[in-house]
Amino acid sequence: MTTQEELLLQLAQACRILEMEGHGDMTLGHVSLRDPGGRGFWLKRNRIGLGEVLGPKDFILVSFDGHQLEGEGGRHSEWPIHSQILLRRPDVKVVAHTHAFHASVLSASGEPLLPFTLDADYFAHLPRDATEAALLTAVEDGDTLARALGDDFAVLMANHGITFCGTSIEHATCVGVFLEKAARAHLAGMAAGFARSMPTEATRARRHAQVMTPAHVEHSWNYFCRKLASLDATSGRSPAPLFLS
Repeated sequence: MTTQEELLLQLAQACRILEMEGHGDMTLGHVSLRDPGGRGFWLKRNRIGLGEVLGPKDFILVSFDGHQLEGEGGRHSEWPIHSQILLRRPDVKVVAHTHAFHASVLSASGEPLLPFTLDADYFAHLPRDATEAALLTAVEDGDTLARALGDDFAVLMANHGITFCGTSIEHATCVGVFLEKAARAHLAGMAAGFARSMPTEATRARRHAQVMTPAHVEHSWNYFCRKLASLDATSGRSPAPLFLS
């Protein structure tokens, strides 16, 4: 059985992978893991960036009503994003909120995410939450976001950023990376202004079944881990902070 320390080490690795893949924004952004003991969730501490998360000491245990139970460091003010999604979605183990650049720009549009690449086929339905608050610090705002997310694994936060989640650390990480890739392709494709053809819903469903599988998540996660290890090796220490945003 995987220990809590091993899970938090893997979660720290996921934070640095997200930084590496375009989700970093200074010290903003946070990732959480449902506590295996049911006490709440382990949340990245504040005042450090995703790329600076190195291990278990960079997480704090927060109860579902927002009380810090364990760990050193501050609690992100947007903790209700995590609590409300985890309370509404028993299948979800990991929740993340980031300001990935291309997906954040896309969040300002009312247009659907178009499948210029296969990455978009994971998001046949990509909901959008139009909450006007700059920060989702109220439980009510977190609940509204969780309702907007519904049964999906990602939601755009209008003119703000994105929230995504997964049934495992690997799954959630891949959801975030695939969404940013799909948003980048969408913006590039729209900017090109060429006549385009798009697959039908039936074709997209078939493509989704072909590529978005547990094996694809596993292979992608392992690739991201190797890529991260290469950056660590270049720095001369492992794990190493990343400052790529």
